[in-house]
Amino acid sequence: MYKRLFFYLLIPLVPTACSFFSLKTKTDVVAEVNKKQLLLSDIEALIPPGLPREDSLAMLNQYINTWALAHLMEAKAQKELPKEQKDVSQSLEEYRRSLLVYRYEKSYVETRIDTLISPAELQKTYLENSEIFTLSEPIVKARYVKIALSSPYIERVRSLYRTKLIEETYQLEQMVHNSAEKYDTYNDQWISASTLSRDLPISLDETIRSIDRGYLECSDNFFVYFVSYIDATKAGTIGPLEYEEMAIRNLILGRRKQDLLKNLEKEVLEEGWRTEQLKVYDQNNE
Repeated sequence: MYKRLFFYLLIPLVPTACSFFSLKTKTDVVAEVNKKQLLLSDIEALIPPGLPREDSLAMLNQYINTWALAHLMEAKAQKELPKEQKDVSQSLEEYRRSLLVYRYEKSYVETRIDTLISPAELQKTYLENSEIFTLSEPIVKARYVKIALSSPYIERVRSLYRTKLIEETYQLEQMVHNSAEKYDTYNDQWISASTLSRDLPISLDETIRSIDRGYLECSDNFFVYFVSYIDATKAGTIGPLEYEEMAIRNLILGRRKQDLLKNLEKEVLEEGWRTEQLKVYDQNNE
């Protein structure tokens, strides 16, 4: 007869995980499913010392749940699956073979791939594949200020945040350094409208509508937000190379990886023929 687990009833009786582990019992068994046992020694090291009582018990309960569910699901599958579906030896062998091949291919590529990419190759790949770099949303270069509603500097920030002059930009940066909650130029890099919108108390659509205007001012109950758009590129157009550089690099490296794997397959087949590991028999011969 199958033994059942009642760990939801058991754990609340334990004052702390530490005291649970220090209990002197006749057995090291914490839980059991169909004669498979979970031992105290299997789990006591998984609970970090010094955790609050609730966290310790939550971790303990989660581990027992996970362990029990795995074994109960296995028993359920063994009971209800037809015999032909319970034979997993072929699947395990295929998985083992696939895992070995994957690990070898990964090691092969990592030790041979050239990760250096010249600016000329970046430019060439960008131009030849520009259609795949079409923007799904606008991207911008922006100056962002978040300042408390109670700040005495709000009007001064309002008069400077859209400036294009170097001297006034310097004045703005000096002023907001200590007075603003946040000042950001996003490292002067292109960012998506959705990235900017996460820093604002308005919707993405409202953020996008403000781009054509060239600036944005909004507020919530605590802060005023100022955004000046230094540059922008609309959705549906080709993203600048600067913005797409990482995607271009991944594309180039992906192609180099595929070339390496094709060469590996060719080499392995040729070696198989040469060493007579591979033999193909003519089925037309009697």
